[in-house]
Amino acid sequence: MPHHAPQQNPSDALRQRLADEPGAVLEQIAQEENCCLLDVVRCLPQSHWTEVSGRHYLNVLSALPSWGEVTTVLHTADVIMEFKGPFPSGRTGHGFYNLQGKTGLSGHLRPERCQYIVFMQRPFMGMETASIQFYNAEGAGIFKIFVGRDEQRQLRPDQLQHFSRLRNTLAALDHVEQEASA
Repeated sequence: MPHHAPQQNPSDALRQRLADEPGAVLEQIAQEENCCLLDVVRCLPQSHWTEVSGRHYLNVLSALPSWGEVTTVLHTADVIMEFKGPFPSGRTGHGFYNLQGKTGLSGHLRPERCQYIVFMQRPFMGMETASIQFYNAEGAGIFKIFVGRDEQRQLRPDQLQHFSRLRNTLAALDHVEQEASA
């Protein structure tokens, strides 16, 4: 996958392509357009996404264990890997955020690599989706966390509340800090 720094003004052609293909796999478009995934995300209608600073990474990760079953997705050029289950709690140590999952998901994450976090809500494959997506400085996706679904395959209302509250809180924090530094 391309590793270009995110552009300030992605192309109108890319915006048009996304309008013409609203359910497209964004990683595939990034590869075909030879741009980073974050540029593709930023070309979606603004109503579908909210970007916050990657400095909130540990706050987001520490909130997730209380949500219950979610889907964690790792999407690279070679694999799309999904794990359904609770996101494990973790702690920092030895330069990593170490996921403490005894069974299921575990791993070692590099917090300093996350520069951007995107809260996304968009239709995909005929269904509404809500996800938290983590990006590095090059605009490449690190991984995504999708809100879980109930027995009727609808997004879980309790998780959507957590998602919206976290998104709104972090966006407000970023806004206050931007105003203070202006």
